[in-house]
Amino acid sequence: MRVSRSVGFLLTLTATLLCAVPVAAQQGLLTGRITDAESGQPLDAAQVQILGGGASTGGLTDASGVYRLQLAPGTYSILVELVGYRPARYDGIRVSGGETTTYNVSLTSMVLELEGVVVSASRGTAEKSTEAPATTHSISSLEISERPVTATVDHLRSSPGVDIISHGLQASNVVVRGFNNIFSGGLHMLTDHRLAGVPSLRVNLMHFIPSNEQDIDRMEVVLGPGSALYGPNTANGVVHILTKSPLDNQGTTVSLGGGQRGVLQGSFRSAFLLNDDFGFKVSGQYLKGGEWPFPDPTEAANRKAADDNPTACIQDKVIRGRTPTQGAEDCARIGIRDYDLERYSVEARADWRFAENGTFVATYGRNNSSGIELTGLGAGQTVNWVYEFYQARVRLNRLFAQAYLNTSDAGDSYLLNSGVPLVDKSSLQVAQIQHGFAVADGKQDFTYGFDYIGTRPKTEGNINGVYEDKDNMDEWGVYLQSKTALDEKLDLILAGRMDNHSIIADNVFSPRAALVFKPTTDQSLRVSFNRAYSAPSSLNYFLDISNGGAPGGLASLGFGLRAFGTGQNGWSLQNADGTLKGFRSPFNPAGASAMIPMAGASAFWAAAASVAAAQTTDPAAKALLANLAKLTPTPGSIAPMLYDATNPSQAPIPISAANLPGVPSITESNSETLELGWTGIIAQRLKISADIYRTKQNDFVSPLLVQTPLVTLNGNDIGAFITVPVVTALTQQYIAAGLPPAQAQAQAQAAAATLIPALAKGIASVPIGVVSAPEISGGSDLIVSYRNVGDLTLWGADLAFQWFLDDNWTLNGTYSHVSDDMFEIADGDPIALNAPTHKGSLALAYRNVRKGFNTETRVRFNNEFDAVSAGFVGTVPAAQIVDFTVGYQIPNTPATLQLAVSNLFDAENRSFVGVPDIGRFMMVRMKYDLF
Repeated sequence: MRVSRSVGFLLTLTATLLCAVPVAAQQGLLTGRITDAESGQPLDAAQVQILGGGASTGGLTDASGVYRLQLAPGTYSILVELVGYRPARYDGIRVSGGETTTYNVSLTSMVLELEGVVVSASRGTAEKSTEAPATTHSISSLEISERPVTATVDHLRSSPGVDIISHGLQASNVVVRGFNNIFSGGLHMLTDHRLAGVPSLRVNLMHFIPSNEQDIDRMEVVLGPGSALYGPNTANGVVHILTKSPLDNQGTTVSLGGGQRGVLQGSFRSAFLLNDDFGFKVSGQYLKGGEWPFPDPTEAANRKAADDNPTACIQDKVIRGRTPTQGAEDCARIGIRDYDLERYSVEARADWRFAENGTFVATYGRNNSSGIELTGLGAGQTVNWVYEFYQARVRLNRLFAQAYLNTSDAGDSYLLNSGVPLVDKSSLQVAQIQHGFAVADGKQDFTYGFDYIGTRPKTEGNINGVYEDKDNMDEWGVYLQSKTALDEKLDLILAGRMDNHSIIADNVFSPRAALVFKPTTDQSLRVSFNRAYSAPSSLNYFLDISNGGAPGGLASLGFGLRAFGTGQNGWSLQNADGTLKGFRSPFNPAGASAMIPMAGASAFWAAAASVAAAQTTDPAAKALLANLAKLTPTPGSIAPMLYDATNPSQAPIPISAANLPGVPSITESNSETLELGWTGIIAQRLKISADIYRTKQNDFVSPLLVQTPLVTLNGNDIGAFITVPVVTALTQQYIAAGLPPAQAQAQAQAAAATLIPALAKGIASVPIGVVSAPEISGGSDLIVSYRNVGDLTLWGADLAFQWFLDDNWTLNGTYSHVSDDMFEIADGDPIALNAPTHKGSLALAYRNVRKGFNTETRVRFNNEFDAVSAGFVGTVPAAQIVDFTVGYQIPNTPATLQLAVSNLFDAENRSFVGVPDIGRFMMVRMKYDLF
């Protein structure tokens, strides 16, 4: 009993003593250092205020930039403010009783936010945008995180000079300063210094990039040529997506959103440190939804032809190398669009800081996408198209080296016009090294490097057809840039690059020269000259794929459409003496792939007359044509004619008058750009960038153009050939009707005078074949290919401003102008800019960090323009689009609720020919910053 009472007494005493311990002993300590994001220097007297957890406390940093706050255990949000700096809010900070939590913060000054630090203008060299030798525009992680979108490309819509063709919820084509195309790879698009296009197709499908919005640190846009450093295909600019390092940005963010058109989107990012010098992150995303419908007339016509005569459709596929079973599968899916899209991706990255200024980064990414993509051969249905990359890079002081592999697997994708599968298992192998050093106390700086790019197409004879196994390409390049401080306000930049291409005969030299004058620390005036080049793509050289039936009713006669590259040595339709090599015909009993001499055209008389009989609605003419089809003209009695299917108003011409120039191997296209630009910051609140430029492009590479004319029969020869048979047939009809022979013959001759020209015209309008060459694979196909079509010159201007009206309100605006949207080419059809000549945007944003509230209203506009890209020809209407976003940080939680509405007023919004009118789209997203 005594022992029991003693134990009870001790327990009671212990509990009493514990209750008597001051509350402060159970609290935790939140501490950290506040520094300047640019200099790293500590910031004195910065105010740190607690916003959550039921606390209302705060404090100021000391001379070392350190703050210390005693807090009860819980999860808090802190607000850091200092005059001249952007207020910053950080959520989800956990404090445990009796422990110290360290949370360091870097504040960005207003001036630095306006200036921005970019790495893309000088290829990896960090510099302020006001000092860069080219105009740059950055989209920050804050801007990206505040706007829920279904495709990363949407964050570029307020960038000056950027042109975007939107196919729907995710698919797009993006270029800088025009010359867009429906299947474009003209833009040099990078992600973390890695080429991000699809390997051998060299098309920029930005939604194939695995990185999600939670992981993007910023997007940089460089206007103007960059070949001197980056190499080929940078004639107009660079877009570079840079992701966050796990060494600098830890934590986990999860988002879940949904919207109209059945959209469901989820993403996550988690980054952590294994120790102070090794970090790891993984991110992923998922998207599904339904595209806006678009009834393609060519697809509909091909679908009807397949339904009307399924046997002929299957036979046509067999002619082009498919088995009967495969042909049946192809025919069954012609024109059957699946508007449901689905995409999921994952990316993992490890960063190791092995020295004070040395980091090794290894990254892997994978994206799987299904939806509708537009190509130069019409729309394609992508089904489980997988894009992957493997990248390793190292940086030590100014030494940068990397190697990466991009791969593509088109899965079960196919062309909708023909149902033909798309097989692409290609890869891109790249190795790069760059170094630099400074002398003369930093007044003279050099940057130099080496690049290797190996393109390895693998299409199993599908996309590259007869070119398969001889379609590899290798490119090497070396470059040197010199930056000389002529004085403290004037820099001279000189650069040169030499590139070698395994198919282009000569080396290509790309020079660059720029003067950058800095009258003050926050202003610069620059004048530059750049010569850049675009290397032909694998498709330019090695494309060889059928696209089903030819347009304009030709498919019903058995004519197809085939895209055929120029090859390494080009090809020709003519022999050395100028005569044509021959033609192919869908009416050939020996098969549509057999070559026929031009002198054999009259052998297809019966086919032409039978088709003409089937097409006429006049019973008398139909009967006459049916009888005429039974005739047999002598070889050569009816001469062949050539007819340009792309120019119906032009009359057929004799083959003797034909001049069909050969299709030479595509060579590089060069551009020379002279640019004057100014960037300045006014009153530390307004940044303005203005540029005017003139560009001359040489040997411009066309989109796919029809190269092969149709073969018809000479109308005059037909008239002479059918005169006697027609008069005889009419005479017999009139005699059978009771007329005397002489009167019947006279009346028949009178009737024949008007009837024979009409019959001859009907027969002569029927194409009996298409000019071809033995090296071209396939059947009776119209051949579309690429050409270097000539030179063109344009000038343009870009303007952008960012204005901090006060600490909460920001006004942003852009405007871009190009002199022309259509350019005349000697001896050829005009070349389209495929972009508006006037476009711009104006956005007013409000951001209250303390209250966790932000909103923005943006207006985008462009004028009407004409578009020509392969078979996509027409006029794109003007557009005025209003977008709206709003976000709210829910108090005392790690959750942010966001709403985005694009095309708020449901205005007409069709960005190109062949794409749907994209109406209002609303999306809601909840984002959680877990820790």
